Amino acid sequence: MVDVNKALKDVVKKGTVKIGEKQTKTSLKNSSAKLIIMANNCPYDTELSTMAKEKKVPIYRYTSNGVELGYTCGKNFAVSAFAVIDEGESSILQLVKKGK
Repeated sequence: MVDVNKALKDVVKKGTVKIGEKQTKTSLKNSSAKLIIMANNCPYDTELSTMAKEKKVPIYRYTSNGVELGYTCGKNFAVSAFAVIDEGESSILQLVKKGK
């Protein structure tokens, strides 16, 4: 069983992520994203979901809002979405495998 919050903290610390709507879209456009994490109140949900589906990038929908997602990632601001470019030593990609 993967601890979601621990996996999110690990990937932000040990891996490479692009935080925010603009950087997430750019990561999808240039095909560098391996996974998209979205808060449950992400205002760009439809747009990011469509782009991710076109590029065949999995999406993990975080159960809490952007403020909680930001806090979990160790940021002092709300994070509506971010792209995982490199998972580092985290188990973040297992979230998607578990969810399917």
